[in-house]
Amino acid sequence: MAPPVATLYLIRHGQASYGEEDYDRLSSRGREQATALGKHLANLGLNALYSGPLVRQRQTAEAAAEAAAEAGQPLPASEVVPELAEYQAFEMLKHMIPRLVAEDPRFAALPSTRTPRLLDEAFHAVLGRWSRDEWTTDDVERIGPFVERIRAGLDRLLRSAGSGARLACVTSAGPIGVAVGLLFGASAERMVRTSVVIRNASITELRFRSQGFDWQPEQLSLITFNATYHLAAELHTER
Repeated sequence: MAPPVATLYLIRHGQASYGEEDYDRLSSRGREQATALGKHLANLGLNALYSGPLVRQRQTAEAAAEAAAEAGQPLPASEVVPELAEYQAFEMLKHMIPRLVAEDPRFAALPSTRTPRLLDEAFHAVLGRWSRDEWTTDDVERIGPFVERIRAGLDRLLRSAGSGARLACVTSAGPIGVAVGLLFGASAERMVRTSVVIRNASITELRFRSQGFDWQPEQLSLITFNATYHLAAELHTER
């Protein structure tokens, strides 16, 4: 007899404090997103709740748990999974933007003219080179180890699943992109490109046979990707 199907909900954290010195914390909108998320999770009958170690990830799980408790459906106590932290975006920019400015004339004005559009274009340019392992630095985790770290975190979640379990994990866009990419055998560059469209507090649902196995793509199915039906339209954000 086949084991029951288990479910893993991968959730991107709520909006962080983009543009502020202390980025790694939820904005006021991020807290609204986390509250709406918690009201939705309250109805899913979760057996376990996890989060990555970053402040914005943990705050999302905590605010969601508070909202679920207020709705009369407490969530399981959250457990931190260190492997499911995001890639080092700010360290990446710090060490690679000077190289980008030196090599690409489109970004020559960046040191003196930091418009949001130019900064976004620069970030995506740097991210692309990092994801192809073209640009590396000792201070930033390389793309290969990043993917393997996420795989290890996903392995931990799947091995913890009991028969027919329903698990939720608050992480970031990068790890969710890796999870989906691993499922379909995508390249690391494709995994990162997938991650840039993932919305805050969105839900990606995977189902698998709960046998205590590691991350085996043939044993998993993607049910929904980047779903935000639990959020009001004004709460849809991508950063």
